[in-house]
Amino acid sequence: MKAQVASFVICLCLAVGMMPTVAKAYCVGWDKEVPNYDPDYYSVSHEFRRSKYVIRAKVIRETWLGEDAKPKPLKPPFQFHSPRPWGFDPYVGAYYDVKVEEALKGRPPAVLRLFNENSTSRFWLKPGSEWVLFVTDETFDELMGVQATANTCGNMQALPKGASVLRAARQLAELEH
Repeated sequence: MKAQVASFVICLCLAVGMMPTVAKAYCVGWDKEVPNYDPDYYSVSHEFRRSKYVIRAKVIRETWLGEDAKPKPLKPPFQFHSPRPWGFDPYVGAYYDVKVEEALKGRPPAVLRLFNENSTSRFWLKPGSEWVLFVTDETFDELMGVQATANTCGNMQALPKGASVLRAARQLAELEH
């Protein structure tokens, strides 16, 4: 009897632990409990300094990648009835090819490929939309390795809404020259 109860409790714990939940992205600089907390970590000037490239870019292509990191068409339904994968669907992430319209920091190629991991902190870039992006190289799992990406916790914004971020980045670019 004790073995049956123990088995039931273990199965119940496993079932509850595997249920989908909404997770928040962990953004480095916001946690006041962490040593070296910096309330300005995500200011435009700090993010500008940390970035490899700061660009104004137009999204030209979105390519979803299956769990084998090969292109895979989107096939709904997705978690939480989302219009796109959201963390636990069978996709490793997406590549976004963006045409660099203006380089504010660095010398990026004319078309830059950004990787966006399929996680609950992912970003979606709609083809045809224009963005101000702060690009860094990040290390992902063994399958994806090092990829250029944008930080969802930072100042990336769609234009024209992000016009003030773009102005601030242009001012910082002027100061660097």
